[in-house]
Amino acid sequence: MTIVDLISLIVLIFLLGYPVLKKRIYNRKEEQNENSETKVDEFCNKHYKKIWLLFIVILFFTVVYKFGEIPNYLGCDEAGMAYDAYCISEYGTDRYMNPYPLYLTNFGQGQSALCTYLAAFFIKILGPNVIAYRMPMLFVYIISVVASYLMVSKFKNKKLALLFTFLVITCPWNIYNARMALDCNLYLGMFMIALYFMTRAEKMYQFFIAGVFIGLCLYTYILSWISLPIFLLVWIIYMLYLKRINWKQIIVMAIPITILAAPLIYFLLLNYGIVHQTNIGIFSLPVLDTFRAEQISPLNIFRTGLESIKTIFTQEKTIYLMYVPLFIIGFILSLKNVVQSIKGRKFDLTAVMIISFSTLLIGLLFTRIPTANKANVLYFLILYFVAIAIIKICENSYLAKIVMGTMIIVLFVNFYWNYITNSGIVGDGWYEDRYLYSLTEELESNDEYIDKPKYVLADKAAPYVYIMLESKISPQEYMATQKTEDVGDRIETTKVGNYKFIYTNDQIYEALTSQEEKIFIISTIYKNVINSMVEFGYEKQEYGYYAVLTQK
Repeated sequence: MTIVDLISLIVLIFLLGYPVLKKRIYNRKEEQNENSETKVDEFCNKHYKKIWLLFIVILFFTVVYKFGEIPNYLGCDEAGMAYDAYCISEYGTDRYMNPYPLYLTNFGQGQSALCTYLAAFFIKILGPNVIAYRMPMLFVYIISVVASYLMVSKFKNKKLALLFTFLVITCPWNIYNARMALDCNLYLGMFMIALYFMTRAEKMYQFFIAGVFIGLCLYTYILSWISLPIFLLVWIIYMLYLKRINWKQIIVMAIPITILAAPLIYFLLLNYGIVHQTNIGIFSLPVLDTFRAEQISPLNIFRTGLESIKTIFTQEKTIYLMYVPLFIIGFILSLKNVVQSIKGRKFDLTAVMIISFSTLLIGLLFTRIPTANKANVLYFLILYFVAIAIIKICENSYLAKIVMGTMIIVLFVNFYWNYITNSGIVGDGWYEDRYLYSLTEELESNDEYIDKPKYVLADKAAPYVYIMLESKISPQEYMATQKTEDVGDRIETTKVGNYKFIYTNDQIYEALTSQEEKIFIISTIYKNVINSMVEFGYEKQEYGYYAVLTQK
């Protein structure tokens, strides 16, 4: 907990107690300011376009400014997706020569396909570069922000819609999410777009479009295969009860969902060994080395549920800590109103949001959630209830509005400044590499180095994928030159093209004693290895946290 988080919680406690304190000290009633909310509503209705100009400025600085540069590192899953997208855009296969796969193999445990195909599309337009690789996240995020605003504005009011949108575009998770190409994180944006079409659907073609987007959600993240059916079941029951949907409309919506789900059902059968044919027309489906569906179980709700909920609400770069109690307040307030609307058989968007959050959360808790990425679909929905709580707390009080608004701005500015100046350019985790990708570009553009064998000793996961991505090795060359070895507790790729990857002391010794002229690329964490090679007569050049060593 930072000092800013602590201050924000203290401020929130004050705001919660302020109405009671105000009555006791001044003996005033809230009705004295009963016109204040009307004035706020009128202001939002009159000036919402101007407010959106401010939102566009915020969106520019939070997710467009230096897009592709911040964060300045690539995650290994991000790099793996990007390389598969490049292969598909150029050769029509993934790196394992699977033609147009509907589910990717990536590192053997699988990866959803929508992000890869969107990246392949942007590669065709922008060329193979980091901006193109990450563009799917930014593209879907911006559309989902607009769709979410329009949905709340239509079914609630502009005041709530504008506040909700402001919370969304200043939320740490959404800023972080829009700048990195992690396939699973598309679930959030695609679900909100689907929800927009579902709530507005009246005619048959609109229900069909809603079904298309729900079906596409299945290609964003494997956990959607559990959470979406639960959501759809409860949503349909709710809409039938209100008589806002009929069975014909349900069938029309189900048609595209079924068509899009069918290949993924086949994929499940394939990986459970029930079927064996891996191609469906021009498309293919892989048999994974490790099928993670075995990790999904309803019992995980009880085994790891509390741990997962803690991760969802308190992990760094998700939501501001002050939003946690606000969410609880907003959710409880919403439940009361929704019960009344259900009794009166009146449609309420808040009821849809409660259904969405509750059912998706239950589905997600079928597996352990060690990182926020697995629960990414919840972070717009959480902020909706935060917005409801803020409106209630600030009702009929200019002081509360000023204090709450100031606190949110302080939290946002503090996060954004730290992210832009520090967090967005660190990337020192096991699954992130800041330099190997760009270092490969330097080596590949140097005629003296290009044909020489290169030995890589990295302290990062899957270093070979960064080499493949930057050097643009074709899938044919990758499959022809790739070698894997057992390096103790895991199987690792030890050769791709002219690059050999070192994981053990024996491999280091073997590389040093070979007679070929070679280049070493070694992480600076291995200082003893680098110093020993300098003593052997190698010349050292430092490149970030790598050292390039060449024979004199």
